[in-house]
Amino acid sequence: MKYAVFLVMFFPVFHFAQMETDRPGEGTASTIISPKSIQLESGIIYNRSTKGFTSDHLLRFGVAERWEVRLTTIQDLSNPAESTYGFSSKYNFLKGEDKAPSLTLIADSDFKFENYSIILASDKQLTENFGSSAGIGYLKEEMKDYYFLSFGLDYSFTDRLAVFTEYYGYFNSNLSPEHGVDFGITYLAAPRLQLDISAGSNPQNISAEYYLSTGISYQFK
Repeated sequence: MKYAVFLVMFFPVFHFAQMETDRPGEGTASTIISPKSIQLESGIIYNRSTKGFTSDHLLRFGVAERWEVRLTTIQDLSNPAESTYGFSSKYNFLKGEDKAPSLTLIADSDFKFENYSIILASDKQLTENFGSSAGIGYLKEEMKDYYFLSFGLDYSFTDRLAVFTEYYGYFNSNLSPEHGVDFGITYLAAPRLQLDISAGSNPQNISAEYYLSTGISYQFK
């Protein structure tokens, strides 16, 4: 946080507009970062179910107008041996101009190709300040097959401040569905620096399975 305050003090205070990030939240946005740019999105999470902390980091590289590649890691701060590392690719098929929905394919895998996913993400601007998002896909995790579904709503109060809420679920034919809801706030502190805070839980067992998260996103030009 000290570094965030330092950056805010020395960045210009004009040309503000919300950054396009993939955090916070469980779903993935359909937007692609601009070509030849690099964006780092990092956060720290407290999980009530495990009573431990993890940190997640996403490094995005803009390759072309509709394509980006990414490196990901989730660090288990209590047990580093459980940390994971992976890579992904994100390609936009439909831009979603003139309030039409966008459509983007995200392919994700760890370096051992044991856990992977394929997700279709879509966003649609409903009004000037109000937007929606959705995602559907398939995941392979710990030798189990899951189908993923998410739906979210977001509202921008100003060019700097926005809120969101989201439902997501993981479905397996042999297991009970895993449902989740989350909500959060994003604040653009500088033209290329965004802060966020969020919380989420399983609605069937809120007191035992909630999480709290805070993060920062920065784009290098």
